[in-house]
Amino acid sequence: MPRITINQDLCNKCNSCVEVCPAEIFASNKEDIPIFMDSIADEFCISCGHCVAICPKNAINHKNFQEGQVTPIKKELIPSSDQIKEILRSIRSIREFKDKPVEKELIEKIIDVARFAPSATNFQTTEYVVVQNKEVLTKIINLTYSYLAKMSKLLHNQIVSSLIRIVLPKNAKEIISYRQKFDRYVKAYKLGKDKILYNAPVLILFHADKKTPFADVNANLALHNAYVYCWSLGLGSFYTGFVVQASHYNTEIKRLVSISTSNKIYGGLAIGYPKVKYNKWVERKKPRIKWV
Repeated sequence: MPRITINQDLCNKCNSCVEVCPAEIFASNKEDIPIFMDSIADEFCISCGHCVAICPKNAINHKNFQEGQVTPIKKELIPSSDQIKEILRSIRSIREFKDKPVEKELIEKIIDVARFAPSATNFQTTEYVVVQNKEVLTKIINLTYSYLAKMSKLLHNQIVSSLIRIVLPKNAKEIISYRQKFDRYVKAYKLGKDKILYNAPVLILFHADKKTPFADVNANLALHNAYVYCWSLGLGSFYTGFVVQASHYNTEIKRLVSISTSNKIYGGLAIGYPKVKYNKWVERKKPRIKWV
């Protein structure tokens, strides 16, 4: 059975499918019904769904999109450009959370929205681990602090600092300055303060097969979808960069949450109900733009 069929009784010859297909597996002389080139489809079709999404007459049937998998857009729910801009300017990273669990239903909604992020060649490579177990969260915090302590010790080593200045002269000052940040985090840890997850009740880890091209980009695009959607649900969140970095140096974090050794953690989002609510947005640095 062909991957795609075109219902000739429904097709209005608009050729929209020909125009939007990134794999160019449709052809037309602009007068007749488009031709689907089944001979190359298996190799080049990426199942992006552009053809079924654009067809105004529902004339295209794609074997990867069965009944119920193509949904009309509810245009009345689409916010205006000003509303989207205000949302994006208003969202802030939240690190002050209530002692309140996040409902499983909301977490499932967050991941459902995350999966709609764009991905290279539509591979949709991102996988998710939801960590709610307090004991596991504590172990991740401890392992991350252990990593920061090692990095701090390394950067305080004069030989290492000298090598950084020689090998990375442009970035040396910034890299070496991190030892002060690491020192502060380690000191906070010794005082019993959580400066890694800030007592967030949920941690979502975004991971994928490390051999897949652009898996890191795909994961962080999905994470950004999740980050924005959290705000719409009345939740706060922040990117857990230190946890991600620690997982690259200590495989114990992956083992703790049953992530395959073939996969790599590319993003982490701590989530919870915010203690505070911001009523103003603040200006950012002016963008550095070069017009060519």
